[in-house]
Amino acid sequence: MEHGSDAGDTADTAERLALAALCDELRELRRECAVQPEEKRLLLSRIEAAARERRPILPLLDQLLGTCGADTLRGLSSSLPGAGSGRADEETFACPDGACDRVSHTVPAGPIPRCEVTGLPMTSR
Repeated sequence: MEHGSDAGDTADTAERLALAALCDELRELRRECAVQPEEKRLLLSRIEAAARERRPILPLLDQLLGTCGADTLRGLSSSLPGAGSGRADEETFACPDGACDRVSHTVPAGPIPRCEVTGLPMTSR
């Protein structure tokens, strides 16, 4: 067994979680960064570009939020306005290309949610 693959799996999992959190909170993050200095807006643009290209975003998120590692993921999911536990509804949708683990719950027969990073419709689960 290769020990390096465990570290790679952990990094992949962290990036998937970061991408899911970013996608879930991107609208609020955009609103929050819109009233911040230009440096923050530019950094968010870099994060969005990296996410669309499926490159690592955790180091950039660390810079944006002034956090590190697991604190970044907690910060994305809890410190932004509007973050919460979601809704307990019947329809569930997932990342359109499986790049992250974001799941969106919608009202039955409601509009299909879109990936905030790519703009693509999410897929039914």
